[in-house]
Amino acid sequence: MSQLFRDLEEATNQQYRHGELPKWLADPVLAVAGNPETYQEKEYLVEILLAQVREYDVYAEAGCCKWAYDHEDIARTLRWLEEEK
Repeated sequence: MSQLFRDLEEATNQQYRHGELPKWLADPVLAVAGNPETYQEKEYLVEILLAQVREYDVYAEAGCCKWAYDHEDIARTLRWLEEEK
């Protein structure tokens, strides 16, 4: 497994256990992290997903300025990964 996928798994587990990433969102991200052979041609999207997980915040859309990523951002990237299979 490449470092990118290990980093995604680690960041997802960290956000799920110690942050506010919900299980329904962590599970599909962990599925990506656990299948590098399926997603190796889409590493640019996996890099985006990693950044989104690391900067996940439930309240990213609250307030006047968006400064983090929320569940909609992560779900959108997951859809892009699935669409391009």
